[in-house]
This record gives sequence, structure tokens and C-alpha cells, in this order.
Amino acid sequence: MFQIKSRSECQSQCVGILLTGGASKRFGNDKLAQRIGDSSVAEMAARSLGTACERSYEAGNGLTELPQIPGTLGLGPLAAIAQTVSFLRQRELLDLNQCAIVLAGDVPFIQPSTLAILNHWPGSASVVPVVDSESQYLAARWSAESLDKSKALVSTGVRKIREALVLPSTQWVTIEMWDKSCYFEFLDVDTPEDLSRAIEIRRASIDGKATG
Repeated sequence: MFQIKSRSECQSQCVGILLTGGASKRFGNDKLAQRIGDSSVAEMAARSLGTACERSYEAGNGLTELPQIPGTLGLGPLAAIAQTVSFLRQRELLDLNQCAIVLAGDVPFIQPSTLAILNHWPGSASVVPVVDSESQYLAARWSAESLDKSKALVSTGVRKIREALVLPSTQWVTIEMWDKSCYFEFLDVDTPEDLSRAIEIRRASIDGKATG
């Protein structure tokens, strides 16, 4: 159940928004509930987001221990973001000038340290990582302007996530700017093959630690 906090507890740093409402059409069943070791895909993403942000919320299926935003299931990612922004602002949990770290629930290996870099990136603009020429819109910092734009776009029927981030101020940041070794963190689990790869990555990591 959603727990309402007072404004005095709300921090000025980024709020975390985890998206878990996808239909998993390419996977065949709920990809976010699949296990990688002792945790589900969604739980792994939620743990990193919750560590990097003072306050984090889940928009979607209620698959994690993060407070769930009501009315976001089945909306699609951009509409879920817009609904979350409205809900949090109505309760004074998200300031008008506050950014958010928006993270898809199918990115299990994203590290708190990487999200913290986005959280504390200088300035207040949106910051979008670019990995192998692919913009990571759902593992990014969304500025207050982008969050506002999501609401405006949804109200006119637009559902493309990219449109909310196409702003003159948005910074498109290649991962090499801080650490190319974290490429694997942006692996998203869209198919059973992706899940198998993720399990192998985890196994290799455990084996490496055991022999290191």
C-alpha cells in the first residue's frame, strides 16, 4: 500500500521511478518476475534504484517493495511516468523543479553507482546515457522539463518516450565518459535469450569473485 510522506521528508535530489507495467510480449510471460539467482529481474533493478535515490516508487505491477503508484498499470511507459509525476506532485513528494531517475524494470544489472552518477550530474537537465549508439531513455535522468513534457504529450495522445527527452538542454552522454566497463549494466531482459545471457553474466561474476 502507498505510504504518504510529508513534504518535510522530501529530498531535493532525484526521485526514482521504476517502470514495471510492460506486457512482456517478446518474452512470452512476465519477464520482470524471472529469477536471476535469488532475486527477480524487477527486484534487482529496484534495489539499485532504491540505493541511488533517497525516494523511489514503482509504476506498474507492484513487483517490488517500492511504494506503488496507483493507476499506472497498463498505461505504457510514457503515460505511467506522467501519472506518477501527477500523483507525486499532488502529494508534494516531487517538487516542480525536481528531476527523476527513470528506470525500466527489465535492467537487472544497473549499478547504484551508475545511477548515482546520473543523479548527481551537474546542472538540472535531462541526462541520457548512450550505449553502443543506443539512447537509454529508460535508464536516464529526466529533468523537470522532461517530466512536464511527458504530461503534455500524453494529454495529446503521444506515447513515444523519446519525445519527452528531445529538448535543447538534454545531455546525451556516452558511457565512455565515465566507464566503458559498465556496458553490461544496460542489458535489458526482453527475450528468453536475454535472460539466459543475464544468468550467464551473473554466474561468471560469481565465479570471478570466487577465484579472484
